[in-house]
Amino acid sequence: MKKILTPTRGGEASLPNQDRAIQIAKEQGAELYFLYITDVSFLDRLASPVLIDMEAEISEMGEFVLAIAQERAAKQGVEAKALVHSGVFSEVIAAVIEEHAVDTLILGSPDEQTGITTWEYLTRLSEELGERFDLEILLLSKGEVVYEYQI
Repeated sequence: MKKILTPTRGGEASLPNQDRAIQIAKEQGAELYFLYITDVSFLDRLASPVLIDMEAEISEMGEFVLAIAQERAAKQGVEAKALVHSGVFSEVIAAVIEEHAVDTLILGSPDEQTGITTWEYLTRLSEELGERFDLEILLLSKGEVVYEYQI
């Protein structure tokens, strides 16, 4: 069975891309994995117990965000799995792709006002991951495919 991975950070801006990922999974009869990544490396200067507490709280928030995404998928007839991981975005995605034998990666494009990534970064990452793992990658903006890396 085909497997689709889509990282999400939740929030209103993520909903159209989540809906499109759900639609694609439904059309292809694929397994859908929502992924939430926490990266608290920016807190390295803080004391260790604070860092551990903050990471745990952010991971709990990720679980909540993914539970909502799973519920939205279920309402559309798709069973989605939720994965919460901690680490560097590109490294976590690569590890999850390998661990779950993902066939398609769906990434949301950066929002000009709230985005934390750039088009350049996402297209470069798409090409690197696509070549490394021989997979299809779609970049979505507001639920529409705006970039496609084909194997």
